[in-house]
Amino acid sequence: MKIIMTMGDPNGIGIEVLVKAFQLDNIRNLDAEFEIAGNSKVLLNYIDKCKLDASIRDGKLIINHKEIKILDVCPDSEINLGENRRDAGKCAADSIEYAVKKTIEKKYDAVVTMPVSKEALYMAGWKFPGHTEMLADRCGVEKQVMILCTREVRVALATVHTAISTVPGLINEELIEERLMVVNGSMINDHAISSPRIAVLGLNPHAGENGSMGQEEIEIISPAIKAANEAGIDAFGPFPSDGFFAHGEYKNYDAILAMYHDQGLIPLKMIADGAGINYTAGLPIVRTSVDHGTAFAIAGKDMADERSAAEAIEMAVIIAANRKN
Repeated sequence: MKIIMTMGDPNGIGIEVLVKAFQLDNIRNLDAEFEIAGNSKVLLNYIDKCKLDASIRDGKLIINHKEIKILDVCPDSEINLGENRRDAGKCAADSIEYAVKKTIEKKYDAVVTMPVSKEALYMAGWKFPGHTEMLADRCGVEKQVMILCTREVRVALATVHTAISTVPGLINEELIEERLMVVNGSMINDHAISSPRIAVLGLNPHAGENGSMGQEEIEIISPAIKAANEAGIDAFGPFPSDGFFAHGEYKNYDAILAMYHDQGLIPLKMIADGAGINYTAGLPIVRTSVDHGTAFAIAGKDMADERSAAEAIEMAVIIAANRKN
């Protein structure tokens, strides 16, 4: 098993959480070979500036006797912790581009991405709203789905990085059916769940209250669920999202399809308590990521929680193995 990792924005907490993750026994002892797409000088400067328990020797990042080969694919970038900088954005973008390209070429079994700053990426000429859209473009697919999860709870999104005001206009029966197909396939192939049960959330408060608070549940979401059922997918709903999470109903399902970003990700991140991961279903490659951003406010303060990074690394190995099987 061969895994490539990106460096993330060098002014955030990405390198810190990666180093801390490999100090954990369960990550250090994984049966996989790891490499990092980045820049040796940038990594060394970050480690020195943040006083991390790691070193660089002979082109390798050494963390508690674990050797991770460094692939110098990014230009130099000064370490300006907590700042959006064009050079940092360029460094992060080149790391992503290289890692994704080589994973598509089957040089690696999975790619694990550390957090980036979209503002810094835009400064460097980045054209995508996020990793998910870039991955879909490079892989040449249109039906990818962003899923944030723990080992037990998996939340997929019908719409992702879009303004709340545009969500109702984007929701349609075809979109929901497509998302359910991708999520169902991912549960089977990526998570080895033979007969997944998928819950679908409503768009409106109280899932529309029988039409008194909106028609989307009646006219779009319920027909999409029925069509998915007829195609052999065990989908249920639509459920009011507040009670669904508040009363633990989510525990009865293998995956959940939320209609928009915050509807699904706020409760998921609360349930995950710092140990959630982000992965992209429907791609020909395996990609996992942390479920948080660059956390500029705490960069360099030795306050970053490495649990999400550790889970992302371990889940990349698990999902890649499941796909091979």
